[in-house]
Amino acid sequence: MNGKQIEPLPSTLPVMVLPGVTLFPNALLPLYIFEPRYREMLEEALSAGRMVAMAMPRNEEESEVEMIAGAGLVRACIRNDDGTSNLILQGVCRVRFIGWNQASPYRIARVEELRSQEGEHDDLESKVIQLHALCARFKEQGIELPSQFEAYLNQITNIGVITDLVASTLIADPRVRQMLLEAVEIPRRLEKLLAGLRSQLS
Repeated sequence: MNGKQIEPLPSTLPVMVLPGVTLFPNALLPLYIFEPRYREMLEEALSAGRMVAMAMPRNEEESEVEMIAGAGLVRACIRNDDGTSNLILQGVCRVRFIGWNQASPYRIARVEELRSQEGEHDDLESKVIQLHALCARFKEQGIELPSQFEAYLNQITNIGVITDLVASTLIADPRVRQMLLEAVEIPRRLEKLLAGLRSQLS
């Protein structure tokens, strides 16, 4: 949770396309793999680096995907007797797809890392205080927060990591989650996150 990349990023990644699913850096994402194409993809990933990209489709047919996605590392994988798998994917970084090496049975993309940028900001500390207050309101409304969420939120000092943690945990709208994933400038991401949280609480 310190914002540092945990693994070297390869130049290409297999891509899993799932509607409504966003992988933020440092987040843990449980997945159930049952489609034949992704079972094949998982086998390849486990034998070569254990990294995949998680992207959202732009349409129902999945013929187009969002070009900014989350890269993740398979941290745990349990294989089931029927050939399916349960795994935990840990977000590593944001990536942009810059080309395609394969389209079928699953995509393989050429990728470049998108690092968080400090950007220009005005009174960033007060906005972080607002962020903590909004998170507290979720709890006051009886919304159950994941264990350790509050502890992480109070311990982390990297504002970029804080925004990703809160976005991954509390933002429900997939469109807003994708917008936050695409916001590489931390002050802009924080502003959009505050707006998204207020919208959910209203």
